[in-house]
Amino acid sequence: MCLYLLVSTFVLAFVWICESLRRKNAFAKNLPMAKPIKSFLGVDYSIMDMSDEERFEVMNDCFARFDRLFVFYTGPLLVLAVSHPDLVQKLLSHPDCLEKPYFYDFVKFEQGIFSAKYKLWKGQRKALNPTFNLRILHSFFPIFDECSKKLVQELKKLPKGETVNLFRYTSHCALEMVCGTTLGSDVLEREGKDEFLCALEEIFGLVSRRMLSVHLYSDLIYMMTPAYWKEQFARNKLRSFAMKILQEKKETARDTKTNGTDLDSEPETEEFKKPQIFIDQLLSISDISRSFTDEEILCNVLVIMIAGNDTSGLAVAYGCLFLAMFPQIQERVYAEIMEHFPSDGMEITADSLRLLEYTERFLKETLRHCPVAANIARENMKDIELDGVMIPAGTKFTVSFWALHRRADMWGPEVHSFDPDHFLPERCRDRNPNAYMPFSTGARNCIGGRYAMLSTKVMLIHILKNFKITTKLRFEDMRYKFGMTLKMSTDHLVQLERRF
Repeated sequence: MCLYLLVSTFVLAFVWICESLRRKNAFAKNLPMAKPIKSFLGVDYSIMDMSDEERFEVMNDCFARFDRLFVFYTGPLLVLAVSHPDLVQKLLSHPDCLEKPYFYDFVKFEQGIFSAKYKLWKGQRKALNPTFNLRILHSFFPIFDECSKKLVQELKKLPKGETVNLFRYTSHCALEMVCGTTLGSDVLEREGKDEFLCALEEIFGLVSRRMLSVHLYSDLIYMMTPAYWKEQFARNKLRSFAMKILQEKKETARDTKTNGTDLDSEPETEEFKKPQIFIDQLLSISDISRSFTDEEILCNVLVIMIAGNDTSGLAVAYGCLFLAMFPQIQERVYAEIMEHFPSDGMEITADSLRLLEYTERFLKETLRHCPVAANIARENMKDIELDGVMIPAGTKFTVSFWALHRRADMWGPEVHSFDPDHFLPERCRDRNPNAYMPFSTGARNCIGGRYAMLSTKVMLIHILKNFKITTKLRFEDMRYKFGMTLKMSTDHLVQLERRF
């Protein structure tokens, strides 16, 4: 009798859940749907046992098949997907679609702007926007320059003709830059830096895999897996390293005020000649404007470090790989760099970088093919209309910049070729302005997009002035993995030949 009641209760609960989901998802019944490869009782579990490479391919195959809005399921959960430029623009710019879905909570930096819920994010973003203004970004050029020179010195130590994974070096350089501009220039000289770097890589790898593993969405189940304990160990390393620096910065700020040497009292023209370290700005904001807690400061510093490291490091690594694959493009970029920066002692400024018109087009084409964040997700806070469909609040959306940048109706028949001339002014004028979004768009776009472009250009200038790059990898053989950032299935393998 007890068994009969238990089974009956289970069946009724299952029927009730299915009916609730059917009613909730009724609005999407007329939308095209990506059929699951494997399913059980209507639940899609096809991506659970796939590799990261297979997941990436499956996702992009779906976007390639559908022109506008379509539906896919992750487990029993409905997700709307879109890569049409006008729909992407409307969705990401909509004031009622600024929430991050629950799976961003897996990042566990919920007090930082990357994964914070809307109400917290709104106040933080308003307070943080001035910390990324152009004057402050331009104050970072000495740090970008110094770190890039150190990168070149490390590369010169390599044996002649040796094949190297360039991302290992550009990632370290980008992290050195972002550490210097967020925490202070001495961060990577500290004890524990290697554990810190490994922890960064470990956390985002584990989080990326969990986002597409529906059976691990439950914290209770996830806590019973080895991945959970690996993640906790990495987080403890990360926090202890960063908290020590935060405490030191707070003590320095207090001592500065106590001694009556507050930098805010200095003339603005002098202030902006110095690098405006991000953590110092957050501490200053806490005193004069929006109050940031220690946890908020810590989360935002870590988010900026992780995002800055991946964005700039990957962009340069992909850029160098493309230069190696297309020698004629490499020589043209090199010639332009040498025309405007002929000597090693020349100062790199915002004005001098503007002269690199072809290099700018080349970097844009690099980010068209390899947007650092290939896919992002959003959730609407209120009912919205999109493409003629009324979509209820709480619906999850996935936007594919990878697919957006590969639409033949926007980029023409040569969409899959690598051609910096895709960004010639005359071509851009005739193209939908929403066809290119390397750093997202709307109010919740990437706050560090301009930072990434400036640091990437400085790094690329130093690498190309010193090395000719070749590779045995072929453009058509490049494959990628699903993750929070776009990583290749193989290493960024190149050979470096010194130019002098």
